[in-house]
Amino acid sequence: MIELNKTYIHYKNNKPYTTINFCKIQENDVWTKAVIYKPNDCEELFVRTYDEFKSKFKKEVTEM
Repeated sequence: MIELNKTYIHYKNNKPYTTINFCKIQENDVWTKAVIYKPNDCEELFVRTYDEFKSKFKKEVTEM
């Protein structure tokens, strides 16, 4: 399950991104769940389908 306001690491570039909100995006004429997120080093916003986000990002593990 993807959590909001958490840091996730992109599988390819290893950069951190923070999830902002959930939304819907149209994919093949069907509305599907999506995630709005941003890089931790700027304010640009990006969106991916929920499933694609899950496959491309891993939640950052923090030590307690």
